[in-house]
Amino acid sequence: MRNIRRKLWVLMVLLFVSGIVTLKIFPNTDAREVIASQSGVSAQETEYGVLSGENVKFAAHRGYSNYAPENSIPAFELAGKMGFWGIETDISQTSDGYFVCMHNEDIDRTTDGSGAVSDYTLEELSGFKIDTGNYVNTTENLKIPTFEEYLEICARYGCAAVVEIKTISDYDVFLNIIIESGLENNCIITGGIDDLKEIRARNSVIPVMTIGYDPAPYTDNLTYISEISKNRGILYQYTQIEDKSVVDMLHQQGLYCGVWSVDDSDTAWQYVDYGVDFIVTNEIPARLEQMINENE
Repeated sequence: MRNIRRKLWVLMVLLFVSGIVTLKIFPNTDAREVIASQSGVSAQETEYGVLSGENVKFAAHRGYSNYAPENSIPAFELAGKMGFWGIETDISQTSDGYFVCMHNEDIDRTTDGSGAVSDYTLEELSGFKIDTGNYVNTTENLKIPTFEEYLEICARYGCAAVVEIKTISDYDVFLNIIIESGLENNCIITGGIDDLKEIRARNSVIPVMTIGYDPAPYTDNLTYISEISKNRGILYQYTQIEDKSVVDMLHQQGLYCGVWSVDDSDTAWQYVDYGVDFIVTNEIPARLEQMINENE
């Protein structure tokens, strides 16, 4: 018994020392990753998950929508190629139970069709084309993407899936699609509090975030998100965050804080200094510099 205890003690010391050595040799290594590797648990499986690490995180709003039509496959792929940490999109459900990427609840604004997404089957929606958006004329016959197509692009480029629920009813199917894509640990779900409570009742891994809109005060969403006990936060319209003290207060309460949509570098760095967890943008390249993602 004494020999066994001695061996266990030696093993613990070796693990501790190896962690210190790793941090000294690789000073940019996150201590959480070292601990996770020694325990046999991946960093993605720890409580930090998709928002772990200290790097500045930028999510492309509806894909890289200043350079391709919003919520289109070219916009999603361009965001991946530019090295964005995340790709944001909006999801609605068709009349036959499929999920598609569309910001509005209807298709009028960005396609050659009209009417609510929920009034059409997936096959019927495939008969319409996206005819509005930046550089729309560079791609012919642009179709409304499915949720699965969007997730496949996120997975291909190693991007976080930042998903806003617009109108869905089949929460189990919705979550199963995310899980089957392999992105459960690299996903954030945003939306109204009722949808988020349905998600949390079924899944505790994926962070959920309510959405703040100016001119409402930032405190309004604190009331809503308090209805969810853990792994949650608020994605604010950036003008609602007055200064760093707001972000600090949110973090002290165990809440994630993201901001949308920041489209100039000076403002982005201001919110980086505030310590927000991620920034949603239409314009700013992923790391404020040219970055082509080779993970394709």
